[in-house]
Amino acid sequence: MKLTTFFDATAEQWNAFVGQWPDFALMQSYEWGQFKEALGWKAIRLAVKRDGQLVAGAQMFIKPLPLGLVSIVYVPRGPLLHWEDEPTVQALLSAMHALARRHRAIVLKIEPAIDYSPEMQQQLQSYGFRRSDFNNQPQCSMLIDLSLDDDTILANMHKTTRYNIRYSARHGVTVRAGTAADLDTFYHLLQSTARQAGFPIRSREYYRQEWNVLAPAGHVKLLLALYEGEVLAVRMPSCFGSQAATLHSGSSSNHRKLKPNELLMWESLKWAKSQNCTTYDVWGIPDEIGAHLYQGQPLPDEEEQKGGLWGVYRFKRGFGGKVIYHVGAYDFVYSPLMYRLMNIAMTRLGSLEKLARLGDYLNH
Repeated sequence: MKLTTFFDATAEQWNAFVGQWPDFALMQSYEWGQFKEALGWKAIRLAVKRDGQLVAGAQMFIKPLPLGLVSIVYVPRGPLLHWEDEPTVQALLSAMHALARRHRAIVLKIEPAIDYSPEMQQQLQSYGFRRSDFNNQPQCSMLIDLSLDDDTILANMHKTTRYNIRYSARHGVTVRAGTAADLDTFYHLLQSTARQAGFPIRSREYYRQEWNVLAPAGHVKLLLALYEGEVLAVRMPSCFGSQAATLHSGSSSNHRKLKPNELLMWESLKWAKSQNCTTYDVWGIPDEIGAHLYQGQPLPDEEEQKGGLWGVYRFKRGFGGKVIYHVGAYDFVYSPLMYRLMNIAMTRLGSLEKLARLGDYLNH
């Protein structure tokens, strides 16, 4: 058996490898790397071959911080490997550390899409990683099974959700596909939702670049729900391989009784099925749900829960689906002092993306 690491995988080779993983892996795709590079990150794809076959890999995103003296290295939804394969794990992590140190990284942040367990936590800690204070991707979510026929998918939904889907369509709400010309409307509704729910969104440029790179590759679809010509809600489902997810959605406060979001989600599920996807990730529910289910404890009383993802959870759970609970984000720290300063900045800014944008501003 011969293990080798390399950096020169073609887009076709890389996407074929990433697409075979059972979890939503768009953020490890070649096109996601191109998108992040358009935002000022450097994408490096590192792979391991065994006897000529690609068996593990990580798309690593590198962002210089102020003055370019240090950087952060981030691996969203990765690395992609079989953690029980010790030689491969060692080969890939060694190459990742060498690359991170070459770029004077403060930290190597990974967020693998692997199930939570104390054993998995211990394994990551045995490799020198510590639990991060910040998740950049959802740790807990729900998966909807799209391998079923439409009637069965509908039957698995809560009866109120099924009713609302049909009610919306009966009362004149329509759904159409969007184009680049609709991105300003899309962003306006994201802003409106963020203000109402009290959560941050990214810059207008972020979403435009995402569309410019991912839409031509067929990885995203923009859907708009309208009533009498007015756009009431927007949703951008994404697909890669056989998995799909909603990364972005927004709505106005007008005509809420028409339930446009339920109809729009149903159309998103149908679009994902048409792309041969077998699962749909609703992309984020409260972490407490995963923790309680793992520990076999009763779920918290929803009526007493406020803020965070609890509001959207009540909407998302209506579509059925199985709860998934990942291990979360883990950090390998190279510079403890700079790492503490970075975490202080993250606490104030609220997201890794905003920290990266601050770095861009100060570097110029």
